[in-house]
Amino acid sequence: METEKILQNITKPFIMAGLYKDEKSVLTDIVLDYITRKIKQYDKTIRALKKKYGSDFNEFTLTIKNKATLDQEDDWMDWKSAIEMRQSWNNVQKMIINNE
Repeated sequence: METEKILQNITKPFIMAGLYKDEKSVLTDIVLDYITRKIKQYDKTIRALKKKYGSDFNEFTLTIKNKATLDQEDDWMDWKSAIEMRQSWNNVQKMIINNE
């Protein structure tokens, strides 16, 4: 019950202001906006690394195989993580949109 009350307290001002029709639409919009921001954050990281190395992740992986510097290894991990996290956020976004 406490969670329900918290959600009502958060969504009520949006509904009272006439911005949304109900709690579900408030929460869905806020969550989808947050997800979009996360995806953009990971896209930015991926673009920066593509630009830095002039290649995509797979090409970069082949280029540094068995000869990577510590900085390249760090960038590889950041790049791999950004790709995986972007995909996870995309999957969550699709699930939410499909359940609307």
